[in-house]
Amino acid sequence: MTPTRSTFNWMLWPLHGDLSGASDEFIAEGFRVRLMGNRLEVSFEASGTCSLEAARAFAEQYIQVLGTRLVMAPALITEAEWLARTTPPFVGSETISPTREDRSRVARAVREARNELLASADEALRQCYDYRQDAIQHVNTAEAAYAVYKAMEILDERFGGEQNAVAVLGTALKRAKRVANEQRHFKTMKRSTPKASADLVESADTAIRHYEQYLLAADERARYPRGLKE
Repeated sequence: MTPTRSTFNWMLWPLHGDLSGASDEFIAEGFRVRLMGNRLEVSFEASGTCSLEAARAFAEQYIQVLGTRLVMAPALITEAEWLARTTPPFVGSETISPTREDRSRVARAVREARNELLASADEALRQCYDYRQDAIQHVNTAEAAYAVYKAMEILDERFGGEQNAVAVLGTALKRAKRVANEQRHFKTMKRSTPKASADLVESADTAIRHYEQYLLAADERARYPRGLKE
């Protein structure tokens, strides 16, 4: 069955510098989570439908887990509430640009929160997410290319070799490895460009998303082996 995608958006309050540069993307319990600074997007990508209440409950769970690792725990508010609090004469909370130490602390919090939610999830997928985050944190450096290449190697190992992995996930995996391999062997990153870095992460994202869909389909088959639902 083709998944029915339902997407829900919230803002995170109070507004502060902690999360201004934070980002993450992963799937847990059939929900795709996209953290984009002080904005949270949750999409239901498993089969069937999802209510706003169920999506909010999952989003609240994620924010609670993340908040325990931040200096100031955020809360979910709607975009309308966000506008009401940030439109003059309301000034909202002061935004302070995070330091390098702040960014490192928030990156650790994001990683730990993701891995807590995925504690019982597929190990290869968890490792891919960790390497993806490494690539984003070290954008425009050889470390980013190395992280993407390692993520693709994890998928190779998961299927017993590149040939099997490509047979299941398609050529996106092979392309990601090629792009990463080209960039990680540069002797100087002066040859790297923002476009090259974007292509690197995009190629990895495509391969990882194929693996996510493979796992979602496998879970569906395990729950309903004959294609029948109760």
